[in-house]
Amino acid sequence: MKIWAHRGCSYAWPENTLEAFYAACKLPIEGIELDIQLSKDGRLVVIHDETVNRTTDGSGSVAEFTFRELRCLRIQTHPSKDGQKCFTSIPSMEEVFELIRPYCLKKGLLLNIELKNNVIPYEGMEDKILNMAKQFGLEDYVIYSSFNPDSVRLIKEKNPAARTGILASPVSACLEFAKSNPVDALHPYVKNLDITDLRAKTGLPVRAWNVKTYEPFYPSKDFVELQDLEELENAGVTDIFTNVPERYLNEERTNAL
Repeated sequence: MKIWAHRGCSYAWPENTLEAFYAACKLPIEGIELDIQLSKDGRLVVIHDETVNRTTDGSGSVAEFTFRELRCLRIQTHPSKDGQKCFTSIPSMEEVFELIRPYCLKKGLLLNIELKNNVIPYEGMEDKILNMAKQFGLEDYVIYSSFNPDSVRLIKEKNPAARTGILASPVSACLEFAKSNPVDALHPYVKNLDITDLRAKTGLPVRAWNVKTYEPFYPSKDFVELQDLEELENAGVTDIFTNVPERYLNEERTNAL
């Protein structure tokens, strides 16, 4: 089973931050997953929700803030050694590429970039991220995914060599899309594997994702439900996106002994 850090090490650190990504870069994992949106002035920023309310001390739609305004919002992280509050900020996609690039080139670390354009159809997002990946020389290390099927199609139209993954809740919906569209991976919800004998129906990677009910985010200390990797493999899953990659690595090492 290939392990991906979902929004970085997002149980140990604030999700989609440089700190969470740096922690993930240090692990022997397949890759890192993150989410991108566009600021009011057209900058690619790394944040999951369409609003800043949940993850920062601000409120409002991401699309209503300029990049500079987004950078002024604070994300609370681990306190300092003397107990003082510490904060980080929403990163730009450029910053993330700069951080991760050495690990891609040296370790083969992959990057799954989810285009968060199924609610707000950010015009030009596909061009911006494809061009940026090319500028950083990371085209071979990026997978592009979205819940917006038109965006997945558009990525392939603009660059047929780009690797894509279709996101949907049931794996059957992912598979149905793959029947009539060029796509390189299926990305279903881990608890909606509604097709039996999946490996007989597709040779594509199946990368399953979870929800915060079972995998909460920092700073939550709630219980994390670990999935049975052997059971998932038997169901046809090849990869898993998880907030706690370090726990799955420990579990795999333990099972190998």
